[in-house]
Amino acid sequence: MFKKLNKTILFSIIILFFALSAHAAVNKITEIIFVGLKNVKVKAVKSEIESKVKKPYSDEKVKADIKALLELGYFDNVEVSVDTTTWKLTFLLKEKPQIKEINFKGNKMLSRGKLMDEMAFKEKEFYDVAKLEESKTKIRALYSEKGYADMKMEVYPTLDDLANKMTITFLITEGNRILIGDVKVSGVKAFKEKKILGLMKNKKKKVFKSDTFDEDKKEIETFYKNNGYMDISIKDPQITYNKERTLMFIDLPISEGVKFKIENISFTGNQVFSTSELEKELELKKGSIFNEEKLQATLQAMHDLYANKGYLNCRIEPRFEKNIEKGIMDLNFDIRENSIVYVGNIYVDGLTNTKEYVIRREILLKEGDVFAASKVRRSMEKINNLGFIDAVEPQIQPTRDPNIMDLAFEITEGKPGMLSAGAGYSSIDLLVGTINLSHLNLFGRAQRLNLMWEFGARVQNYQIDWSEPWFLGKPMGFGLSAFHTQRILDYGTVSAAYTEGREGGSVRVSPRLNDHLSLAFSYTYEYINIFNISTTAPPELSSAAATSNGVTSSVTSSIIWDTRDNIFDPSTGNRQSLSVQLAGGYFGGDQNFIKPEVRSSWFFPLIWRFVFSISGAAGVVENFNPSTDVPFYQRYYVGGAETVRGYTYRGQIGPDNGGKMMMVYNAEIKFPIVSEKRRSILQGAFFADVGGDWASADDFRFSVGSDPNDMKAGVGFGIRFTTPVFPLRLDWGYGLNHKPGEDLSQFYFTIGNIF
Repeated sequence: MFKKLNKTILFSIIILFFALSAHAAVNKITEIIFVGLKNVKVKAVKSEIESKVKKPYSDEKVKADIKALLELGYFDNVEVSVDTTTWKLTFLLKEKPQIKEINFKGNKMLSRGKLMDEMAFKEKEFYDVAKLEESKTKIRALYSEKGYADMKMEVYPTLDDLANKMTITFLITEGNRILIGDVKVSGVKAFKEKKILGLMKNKKKKVFKSDTFDEDKKEIETFYKNNGYMDISIKDPQITYNKERTLMFIDLPISEGVKFKIENISFTGNQVFSTSELEKELELKKGSIFNEEKLQATLQAMHDLYANKGYLNCRIEPRFEKNIEKGIMDLNFDIRENSIVYVGNIYVDGLTNTKEYVIRREILLKEGDVFAASKVRRSMEKINNLGFIDAVEPQIQPTRDPNIMDLAFEITEGKPGMLSAGAGYSSIDLLVGTINLSHLNLFGRAQRLNLMWEFGARVQNYQIDWSEPWFLGKPMGFGLSAFHTQRILDYGTVSAAYTEGREGGSVRVSPRLNDHLSLAFSYTYEYINIFNISTTAPPELSSAAATSNGVTSSVTSSIIWDTRDNIFDPSTGNRQSLSVQLAGGYFGGDQNFIKPEVRSSWFFPLIWRFVFSISGAAGVVENFNPSTDVPFYQRYYVGGAETVRGYTYRGQIGPDNGGKMMMVYNAEIKFPIVSEKRRSILQGAFFADVGGDWASADDFRFSVGSDPNDMKAGVGFGIRFTTPVFPLRLDWGYGLNHKPGEDLSQFYFTIGNIF
């Protein structure tokens, strides 16, 4: 019985298999044809559809095919007919007319080429009514911009039905060019009419532009509101023309209202902050003239104050009580603080190469924290400071609980690795070539690897550097580097006096105590050799070199305070550092000295993205037993690209064999020239430097002059180019305190920032 049952089952399976196979064979597409094509090639259509001959028929694929063909823009309509007997597919296509020719008639003031630039379609493309209307609008706008406001245009599309090709003819009547004959403002009493007219871009003898006229009215309104006239209103202009309709005359009626002075300022509803704390944020003061811009700045400052405490839903409404007769007003800030908002979930989106924890560890907020806006801003700065992130966009997302907000960081990664090569001219090394291989995000872990080779007439420099910003998962940097450098240097007024060779390596650890305060410790071991001493060099150089060659083993300890918004291109904040280098003693080596230094840099944003920077540096170096003096290559040499520009690196400031004391001040104004993704790629700069170095503290002078012990000053300008790896500087400096016979100016090509 079981054998018969098994045979029955097997026979049924075989029957079902053949039935399904036969059904599948019937449903396979046998042929695809296209009907209605005249100017579109079959090959162009076939490549866009998913349905294929000898493939199974699918309703979903056919629907997708119809959508794909319509999206080409070649067809007004697409239908598909299916023969279920033969499974032949027929695409019925209603092709749009192809534009054979576009003609312009009547255009005298604007060439055909300029009009064609405004067209939304070109010849040999397919006709589209919407694009035709867009083209007409753009042509009218172009004529209006040129002053032909009365221009009239008619369009005649002519269709060749047999070829399905269209000729479009634009018939243009340009009319007269209309310029502004005069502009007047009526109702102006508080200011001179000339002052108000000066705020406008639409002026006499210029072409009237309606879009800029709206800007003119806003500019006038802003001016009045910033000068106390908060009820200013501007009515519709009265426009007339001369008989020839070549000149238009504009009369702009203005109702100034009353000029208000602020009598009292009060706050209601504030509990989190006291009245005295809120008063510190005021840009407007009691007794001052009302100013709309200062009011908005005050509101923004108070909103920021609350947002930094987590009150994101705080509402501040300015209320005015006016005495029109006396021209005074009371200003009350009605505050609804609402509840503190807490952080719900934190998301990091957009990463492709970077590990998510690399971004998360830079975010100061944690889930459940008070939603402090200042910490969001600082987190964005820290993420940008990684160096391989192009953009960070925070998004606040509401949840079911109004007191809890999710926070998402949308990250746009940049290119972390690059091979670069370049050439430049340095006043120290003359013509220099550079090949640099770097990766700022090794293995997606924010580790940095940099291989650099500098070569030129006076330098050969090989350098490798690796660093990890979070060593052992802690907020502590760790780095290793090795170098081999040979440089031909000057001594005093002797050019190419000797060659200095350095080879060695260093290890560094930099724990971060908090968001702004960090420590840095490094150990450096290097062998220094002075050789190829020129016969024209002073005898003192040979004797100094004989006692200076050898090993320097040193430890440098630093404490650093850094609040800069962007370590690569700061616009606000400051950086302070105190460091001490100790060589020899317990650390061995042939040189024994101590070298404390202090450095300070400040950055201030100005108008139009200008940034003003100032910095200062001072240091001393002293030997201790058994060394009898400080090696001349460990002394200070002021002058050149890194200190006082306008002077050579050596020989024009301070003693020929270097100073044991140094002081330098720099000031600079930078401004953007080329920007990309809200970052300045190319910047210009004006600078002023002053500084000097001295053999001892007894020689120090705080005066600026041409005396050997005076500080020297220089001024100049330069450009800054930001690369993903390091900034490049090209500066021209002019020295103000040169001695007779010296070159008064210098060019500098440098890698890195001076501040």
